Amino acid sequence: MFESRGSLVAKTPLQTSTTLFPRMSTSLSAWAMTAYGDIYTRHLWVYVVVNKRANGVARLPLKVYRREALNRPTADDHPMAKLLAQPNPVWSTFDLWFWVSAMKDTYGEAFLLTARPDGRGSGISALWPLHPSSMTWDDKDGIWRYDSGRLRMTVKSGDVMHFKNFNPVNSVRGLSPLEPLRATLENEWSARSATSAFWRGGARPGTILSHPNRISEGAMRRLKAQYDEAAGGADKVGATIVLEEGMEPKIVQVTAEEAQYIETRRLNREEVCGAYDMPPPAVHILDRATFSNITEQMRSLYRDTLGPMLKSFESVLMTDLKAAEWPADNVYAEFLMDDVLRGDFESRQDALNKANHMTIAEKRRIENLPFIDGTDRIFLNTATLPLDAIDAQTAAAVRSVAGVAEEKSGVLRTVLGRLSWQESLSEVDALKVADGLDEMTKARVVLAVLEVSDAGGTVADLRQKIKEAA
Repeated sequence: MFESRGSLVAKTPLQTSTTLFPRMSTSLSAWAMTAYGDIYTRHLWVYVVVNKRANGVARLPLKVYRREALNRPTADDHPMAKLLAQPNPVWSTFDLWFWVSAMKDTYGEAFLLTARPDGRGSGISALWPLHPSSMTWDDKDGIWRYDSGRLRMTVKSGDVMHFKNFNPVNSVRGLSPLEPLRATLENEWSARSATSAFWRGGARPGTILSHPNRISEGAMRRLKAQYDEAAGGADKVGATIVLEEGMEPKIVQVTAEEAQYIETRRLNREEVCGAYDMPPPAVHILDRATFSNITEQMRSLYRDTLGPMLKSFESVLMTDLKAAEWPADNVYAEFLMDDVLRGDFESRQDALNKANHMTIAEKRRIENLPFIDGTDRIFLNTATLPLDAIDAQTAAAVRSVAGVAEEKSGVLRTVLGRLSWQESLSEVDALKVADGLDEMTKARVVLAVLEVSDAGGTVADLRQKIKEAA
């Protein structure tokens, strides 16, 4: 494992700065990149948005399919499918893709090492995460150098999967979405710091102590210390203060309304959502959400926001994993968004009802219903016909009905002919009367003979019953 429980192990104490937002250099030094992790851990809306996107990616099933002309069967037995199902002995598939998404959204890139048990001679046995701040590109040798403080190694470019954002000033390293947000997040941090200081002071506004005379510097420090001790802190709210020698307190605090604190925080959170292309209702910002648009915006999260990112992940899987390890195999990996894009029950049923290209069995499978024999055929509504086909269909139906009637009439004449000479039912042989007929007609004739005989009827009664049955 190249991480200590998923955390970066620094080889030297990180440099400190007077601000949480140092200007990021194009070289992406370890110190500059570590600032991105600090921003993620200290800013609520960055944390919320990054986690929302990472959870949205990690929850999706990742399937491996085989490419065929008219079908795409799953390839669960392929080594690529088995590797993605269990990337390493420690992490699940959910952990892996949460890491990749969160690292890419925080640092602008994510790395996975394609580890082999005994070098290049055998297949990939695991995918291990490499922290972006520990990775350095050696342009001279064309290799990556990894240094976490506990482990140092060189990694060939073909042994690492590199997920990265577009960076206009560096073609090797990705650009973090936090970089364009630096000014916005610095304003947010300043506003929160001011609010924190306000409440630490017991919600007491800033105060000027005015003295009618000129006093020495020592006296000023003494009076200030006395006033802070008497009125400073949350536990001193409402305390009674006695001022000496005609001193008067004057309030100089700017109110939250004057500072537009609430509006500023709303703007900051919306700018964070904008930088990550996140619909605000997806992170429960419901200021402008309505009943009619919130459902569509939630679907937009997967269709428009996560859709392109998932395609970029799939392309890296194809180029850095499949093409490098199984170039001749006709397989590919795909994130499935069917479940998350499913509409409500009424909408799904209406869509399935209109899907004439699907069998009932396929529709039932979408709804997780068991297979029923006979539902794997496509049924089409043929009520609508061209005008020139109506006459032909009608004529065919008439011929069919006439043929059935003629066949029934011939059978009736045959049976009645065989009953033309008997004078009593004792002379009727049911099997000879039904000889040569189809099995169902034969059964009906025999049954009619038995019923009339049991009722004490005559040959004439038998003839009449056969006529009625025909």
